[in-house]
Amino acid sequence: MDMLRRLIAQYSKDNSGVLNAEELARLVKSYSDTRQWTIEPANPTTEEMSWIERAAGKSIDENRLELALELWRSYITNRAGIERVFAKYDTDRSNLLEFHELKSYLADLSLGHPPAEWKVRAVMKEVNGADGVSRVQLMNAVSAWYDRASSPTGSACCVVC
Repeated sequence: MDMLRRLIAQYSKDNSGVLNAEELARLVKSYSDTRQWTIEPANPTTEEMSWIERAAGKSIDENRLELALELWRSYITNRAGIERVFAKYDTDRSNLLEFHELKSYLADLSLGHPPAEWKVRAVMKEVNGADGVSRVQLMNAVSAWYDRASSPTGSACCVVC
């Protein structure tokens, strides 16, 4: 926790002990640039930062900072796989997996068994993907799919691509 406290002290302009969105974005970019992960550094987009804020909260204290950095690390560690999914399934290049594209992806995760339309809609609703699932929502969508597949009303048939 000392490291997290030091990071907050370093990036908090008003020394409040919490980071706002702008301060968190600077920290995340700086943290990425240190190459603490075995991937290329990545500047977070506005959408990516909004996703982190929705998950970790708007005022980031040391407890929430750990979550925010873990979310970012997990996301950029999986970014290459996410890009491969979008290259294959985002056929209209809208930067969203719309209903039919997500359904195709979920079918492949389910060994070629097309999911029921209501299950696809439920996954989209769970990740707030009304128009489609974005890159930052994809990991949550896959998690939601696996949760549904392992539930008594789902079908336990999924494998990771």
